[in-house]
Amino acid sequence: MLLNGVTVVERHNRPGTLSRDILRLNIINNGVYQDLYAVSSVSFFLKSQNVSPQTLLASGTQLISDTAASTVKFRWTGVKAESLFNSDASSASSIYKVGTGEYAVVLDGTQSVSSLDRSGTTILNQASSIGEYIDVWTVKVSENTDWTVFINEVKLFPDSFVAITEPLLLKSRTSLIPNRIRLGEVIGLKVATEVTVMNKNIDQTVKNTLAEGVIQNSKFRILKHNEDSNLPSRVEVKSYADTSAFINITGDSTMVYSLDTAVLTDGSIPNLGAGTGTYSLEVKYTLMSETIISPLMYFTVR
Repeated sequence: MLLNGVTVVERHNRPGTLSRDILRLNIINNGVYQDLYAVSSVSFFLKSQNVSPQTLLASGTQLISDTAASTVKFRWTGVKAESLFNSDASSASSIYKVGTGEYAVVLDGTQSVSSLDRSGTTILNQASSIGEYIDVWTVKVSENTDWTVFINEVKLFPDSFVAITEPLLLKSRTSLIPNRIRLGEVIGLKVATEVTVMNKNIDQTVKNTLAEGVIQNSKFRILKHNEDSNLPSRVEVKSYADTSAFINITGDSTMVYSLDTAVLTDGSIPNLGAGTGTYSLEVKYTLMSETIISPLMYFTVR
């Protein structure tokens, strides 16, 4: 995953203490992504210190209590546009709006970073140990509602240092869902990826570790296949460069890209012909030291 061109690790993709880990909050209202009226802060706590809402929230306000606030490991404030994020330490304590109803913060373990706790005291990133944490978002859904909190969980894993005595043999297989789309839809093209470690002499526990979180730098290429002899047989709809910054990877190594089919009829793609027809998707990604290009996976737009 890229955030304004900077590589980050999703919460479901074995985030570690020495990586840049992105923590997302997506707000959906009646099936539609919706912006929050305001975001006050995002606070990061050890889950073991706050095993229930009663230990975290004040009984009256149902917001973070003063006692809990004193145990915060890191805190983010101030909503900024995604385009303002960079790899500098100065970007590490802000909240970023990455789309309609989509927000994110980055827990940066690659460098020394600091933030301000609720009292205004500077604190360093104290999420330096592996284990289970919670990120608590204090938000206002709309202008006339009270402040409320959303609580999510994340587990920080040990950096996956594995020693093996032979070359690592990996095999991957991809499949596309869905294979039928209706013109006018905005649809998530999902590429499920199965990674297998073929080495027979490696313990299964090590194999499981090696097979998790190994897909990086994913990008899609989408082509239209024309049957009309007056048009090129293949027309590029989306290039690798068009999609690389917009692909999300889930915890089970499924790559997702949102395609707005309006682009198929707005005239922006020369020689496309009718918006309906046969299309293909090709995915390119890094698997350890290998660059993999999948076979064409076909879908139909009706």
